[in-house]
Amino acid sequence: MFGVKNKIGAFLADKGKIAVWGAGGLGKTSFKYYLEPSRVICLIDKIRHGESEAGFDIKSPDEADLSGIDMLIICSAAHPQIKAAAKEKGFKGEIYYIYELIAEVYKDSSNDFEYLLLDILAVKNANIFRLLIDKPQVFVNITFRTANFCKKYWFLLPLYWLSYLLHAIVCLVVGVQLPIATSIGPGFGIAHYGTIVFSARAKIGSFFTIYHGCTVGTNFTGKAPVIGDFVTQYAGSHILGNSNIADYCTIGANSVVLDLDSETGDTIVGAPARIIRKA
Repeated sequence: MFGVKNKIGAFLADKGKIAVWGAGGLGKTSFKYYLEPSRVICLIDKIRHGESEAGFDIKSPDEADLSGIDMLIICSAAHPQIKAAAKEKGFKGEIYYIYELIAEVYKDSSNDFEYLLLDILAVKNANIFRLLIDKPQVFVNITFRTANFCKKYWFLLPLYWLSYLLHAIVCLVVGVQLPIATSIGPGFGIAHYGTIVFSARAKIGSFFTIYHGCTVGTNFTGKAPVIGDFVTQYAGSHILGNSNIADYCTIGANSVVLDLDSETGDTIVGAPARIIRKA
């Protein structure tokens, strides 16, 4: 879609032998939009082994021989567990969760429309017309990215003000307050719209997912959160003030996170929030 597969293919061109672990919904999506099957030599899945997908006979984790593989791409939400399993099998090559791979490929991009493309792909589960009907919050991404693109160029100033106005209307309709000045990386997904508020001072990384009834806001001193990559903020939770949320963190439903520092992979729950740290 819009050159994403080609760009990822160019990145993988010199990566040697590649295996994909995960043949479920995300695996199918990955072969459709992100991965060229000709670059892959092995497809692994614990549940679907013995079946076929994308021209591959799917192998079980026990059958798969990773000894000659240079890179493993994981297409499953259970990527932390799969990474651990691969390392237990003695795998020494590079390991990427599919969205980590996409983030790596686009890490030097500052193009708002490439960001928008990744926003859409991160939540896309139907054709684009069905997506816009089923998930009207995607219009927030469209107007947000368009306004940020237009404001960079003086000759697009009339389009900036038009997109700014459209953004304000869309946000009003779907119940999202997202200032144009908020810094958000690619892959930004609004899972469910309604009563979502962002501070203009917040800085948010790639592939951030937020649910309904959430706030990313300031404390009484005006300081706003810094949020890393691959963070999920569940319904009714609030990240406030001088909070530094590391990569791969999960914010539990109805949690209140105020002036809190976390480490990679933490689960943060409660009001006031406490950290559940993986051993």
